[in-house]
Amino acid sequence: MSENIQNKLLGFITRSFMVEREEIDLDKSMIDEGIIDSFGLIEIATFLENEFHIKITEEKMIRANFGSVHKIVSFVKREQTQ
Repeated sequence: MSENIQNKLLGFITRSFMVEREEIDLDKSMIDEGIIDSFGLIEIATFLENEFHIKITEEKMIRANFGSVHKIVSFVKREQTQ
């Protein structure tokens, strides 16, 4: 399940932000790495809502949930089980 979420997320990121998969460190903040900005974060949240049928409130858009690809994957898994 995690691998499926991660692959879909990485596919979206590489297509939407014109970045190569190898440029994305799964454990680092994509904002800190300059891959996305705050608008990119909103685009990712919208993608996750549509793709995985979860609801992401503003309160959930924090570094603990969106700080890296791995954190996003864990967040989506938690949201799907609720």
